[in-house]
Amino acid sequence: MNHLIDLIQTVDFAVISWIYQAGGNSENIFIPLLDFIAVLFSYLGTLRIGAVIFGIYFWFKKETRPITIVLFAAILLSCSITWIIKEIVDRPRPYIMLGLSAADILIHTDPTVSFPSGHAASAFTTAAVVSYYFRKWLILVLTAACIAGLARIYLLVHYPSDVLAGAIIGIFCAFIIIKIKERK
Repeated sequence: MNHLIDLIQTVDFAVISWIYQAGGNSENIFIPLLDFIAVLFSYLGTLRIGAVIFGIYFWFKKETRPITIVLFAAILLSCSITWIIKEIVDRPRPYIMLGLSAADILIHTDPTVSFPSGHAASAFTTAAVVSYYFRKWLILVLTAACIAGLARIYLLVHYPSDVLAGAIIGIFCAFIIIKIKERK
């Protein structure tokens, strides 16, 4: 088991180091665009905007109103689970491990509690609920969730394993709540 953890940490540090070094290349014209997209998706995730937009959309149609309850219950569950795990694990964020300060990154965040990613959990919870009920939206919501997770890695506030764990938690929570609702 320790070998697996060592391998995960090695991959995490390699990816974060590569992103940090690539971001320092001021000649790359795409960096400002990537910065903008990453910050945008990060703040949208902070406010759980996707879940709120879909929740409101579903609420105003009588036939989809129950999906709002499923969505918000799943978000609440995934946020609770990620918060509990964050408090237990207390993993420093990647920028701290790189020797950077909060002033060196593009967004404001707590320097600890990196694992798992709450943003990824919420994004994938939303994507799982929406795509379960509306298969035609699968590509759109899954792409948005992936961008949200990648943005958190790009911004140096999460390791890839943080995002992967958040995605797993989010999908798991979505399907737990969906199954509970279907039992009724």
